[in-house]
Amino acid sequence: MLNKSTIAIAIVAMFSAGSVNAVILDGDSQGDHVRLYGEVGVGGHFDTHAEYNHDEFYDTKGYVDDSFATMGVTGQREKFTYRLELDYQRRNWLGGDGEFELAIDKLYVGYRLTEQQWVELGLTDTAFDDYDHFGDFTFNKSVETGEAGDQENTVKYQAKFEHLVTGVSYSYNGEHKSGALQGDIINGYAGWMTDLLSVVVGLETRGGSNGVSKYGEQQQIGLGVRLKLMQEFSIGVNGFIEDEDLSTRKSGDVHLDYQTFRNQGLTVSAKYDLNEHWEIISSVNHEEYEGWDLISPNYDYSDLPPEYGKERRWASLGFNYRPARDIVVSLEGRVGEAPEAGYAYVRMYF
Repeated sequence: MLNKSTIAIAIVAMFSAGSVNAVILDGDSQGDHVRLYGEVGVGGHFDTHAEYNHDEFYDTKGYVDDSFATMGVTGQREKFTYRLELDYQRRNWLGGDGEFELAIDKLYVGYRLTEQQWVELGLTDTAFDDYDHFGDFTFNKSVETGEAGDQENTVKYQAKFEHLVTGVSYSYNGEHKSGALQGDIINGYAGWMTDLLSVVVGLETRGGSNGVSKYGEQQQIGLGVRLKLMQEFSIGVNGFIEDEDLSTRKSGDVHLDYQTFRNQGLTVSAKYDLNEHWEIISSVNHEEYEGWDLISPNYDYSDLPPEYGKERRWASLGFNYRPARDIVVSLEGRVGEAPEAGYAYVRMYF
């Protein structure tokens, strides 16, 4: 059951955000504005495979519904900004139960230092989360980079100049999506953007939970590249390398004996624009986790050995159809050691 009080408070807060002053959705001549936005998506994943399901889905079956909705409000007054965003999503991750939950995804205030630089404070995505899949053109994204994502108690600085983009964030007492403590998280990126070639490099490190959870220290580097070979044809490269300390032993409630696991992944994708409505998208993917390796000294023998060994590879082919600017119909099929045979979505944005 959802917490109805939490839902009511969040919805009232969202729609009354600009009630003290008149809400001007289109803004005014001074740049002050309030904007309501959202997304509704229906679809899911077909033929999820138990032997290839690393941590993608809560269950393995013929169809996993992954319908999703979000609604948010952003605003600016003088140089101050704010954002409140609610997500209604399935708990489809490993350890979840597949049921819907309503969650506050973002809740922060910000300040525009200049037209090109700004800061945010509160519940927001860590800096590299904005670009962690920059080189992956697939609609549902392929290899997960494992970066921190949205975090409470976060301070973030970002800047966007003509070609240079950069950002850094600090999160106090960061948490895994399961709620397990991960410690303080420092996260950042730098990129160079042009019409022909764009490159973004991201870095992340965390302090670990000091025995409170299985998550210890971590360091990660990520890379995203986009190259436009022709007006209609682009290729992308997205990859990461991560050294993650995980507890291998527990005494009572205390996690002990942290060992370093090397994880890495790579996606090479391509996008061809047939016309303004149709895109053809393909990818090849490689993913490798030391915890899957039977001959690794860190292999967890409490789990059944993965069917694919220490690594897996798969490929995909699909399309995006955009009958209007704010509607996307996406279908993709996968072959090889993929966690699913395919997915289909219809998403509408406003």
